[in-house]
Amino acid sequence: MQYNEFFRIAAAAAGGWLWMTLGPAVPYGVVCTLMVGADLITARRLARRLRRKMPDGSVRRALKLSSAGLGRAVRTLGRIYGLLMLAAMVDAVIVGGHGLLLKFAAGAVCFWQSVSILENEAACNPHPWARILRRILIDKTERYLGVTLDELRKSDPSEK
Repeated sequence: MQYNEFFRIAAAAAGGWLWMTLGPAVPYGVVCTLMVGADLITARRLARRLRRKMPDGSVRRALKLSSAGLGRAVRTLGRIYGLLMLAAMVDAVIVGGHGLLLKFAAGAVCFWQSVSILENEAACNPHPWARILRRILIDKTERYLGVTLDELRKSDPSEK
């Protein structure tokens, strides 16, 4: 047997094992990617609401879509994919391949993104359900602008 043939067989075996191990993580990765995309959409909606609240242009730069923000989203996706790959490998090699660890990891990511989506939708939102959520969740207005919701209300002439 020549070296080329040996390496080809070894690469095919390693690729088959890798696909068998990581293949089950693909649907969970798609769901987690959609959750991150929904979080990005709700963050843009929050930015539009904040821009309408403070039309003087002082917050325009803080609310613009930037490559740094997209870079954070890509890094978040990379961490999520790494977690899912690690969970799939541990599940296949150590736990026994039932997919429970992979489901738990994807569920944790979806819960985390759901909380972030709710924070985005509740921040700077006048609806009663948003007021209730703001008592429980973090107000992202302060994160984006460094302005608390009380200061934002004082500067808004429609709420006086």
